[in-house]
Amino acid sequence: MATEPSVMVGSKEKSVIAEISTDVQINASSKSIFEKYARKDAQTGELYMGEEEFINAIAPIGEDYLKIKREQFAILFRVADRKDLGKINLADWGRFENLLSKPDAEYEIAFRLFDVHQKGTVKYDDLMKLYNLNKGPDSIPFDWNCEWAKLYSGGKKRRHELTYPQFCQMLRGLQGERVRQAFQYFDKDGDGYIEPEDFQRIILQSYKHKLSNHLLENLHTLCNIATGSKISYSNVRAFQNIIREMDLVEMIIRTAIAQSDDGKITRAEFLNHAAHITRFSLFTPMEADILFHFASLDEPTGRLGLGDFAKVIDPSWRSLQNVFGEVVESAEAKSRATSNNIFQSLLQSIHHFSLGSIAGAFGAFV
Repeated sequence: MATEPSVMVGSKEKSVIAEISTDVQINASSKSIFEKYARKDAQTGELYMGEEEFINAIAPIGEDYLKIKREQFAILFRVADRKDLGKINLADWGRFENLLSKPDAEYEIAFRLFDVHQKGTVKYDDLMKLYNLNKGPDSIPFDWNCEWAKLYSGGKKRRHELTYPQFCQMLRGLQGERVRQAFQYFDKDGDGYIEPEDFQRIILQSYKHKLSNHLLENLHTLCNIATGSKISYSNVRAFQNIIREMDLVEMIIRTAIAQSDDGKITRAEFLNHAAHITRFSLFTPMEADILFHFASLDEPTGRLGLGDFAKVIDPSWRSLQNVFGEVVESAEAKSRATSNNIFQSLLQSIHHFSLGSIAGAFGAFV
């Protein structure tokens, strides 16, 4: 039986990823969805879903999945099909739904995809192999033998497997390293600047799944925040920091606007409120410049309201835990919800989760 990663707590070992009980509690709504899309095994009579039925259940044909291609949901079948049988039964379906409700679901889904041997650890070779197998033909090169990767997995002669906590921590920093390497790849002459179209390509490959259309359509204008026609590494990191802290950015904006007489704020007011709300001065002047640059493209007065910032803060992106809490807040609400609503919301959130690095590693998520 596969073992799960563990950490030492005192003198006892505590499982980090607890296996979902074989006695899965499956509610009527979930069972109804399964039975609607499942097929009957001709030999055993048991209902099951193959990959096609699974996709139909979680991403029904004809629905709008925004920036997600419907076939991309197939990667989640690999998570649900833990026994690698090419099909799942009702118990597997229940475990999959249970997994989605966990607070660290995004990390665990990624871990299970890379833990190909189901030993509770991720091998460095498997990490590289899966990345190379799933990257798209136009993917920006990424060097897994870089010094950054060695800090997590060890050097070639002293390499070790990654436990669940170690894997999650590595994954959290992977996006930053991917962006750094991508910048160096395009900075051919080593002057610390790249062309706007190169910046656009970096962001589209790294963050397309969680950015508003307004941002995506105007990425090339970032060079306008300073003199010159190119984009510096500082600009790229500042942009990345704003995206990474978007939840906090939104909270600061809403707080500042609520205290404003006219429902609008300036760049200086944003920074003042940010300094009061956060323990440290979290946002730099350049980061504020970038936020206000994109929010004020249609309103150059310098005083911006919620409507202006809404174009930058994609309202369709929410954390998995928040979405799951919304759709299962009460039994009554859940019973009224259709299968389309529940699973489209959940899987849209999975695709939008902050681990954009996994989207880069798996072409199916891009």
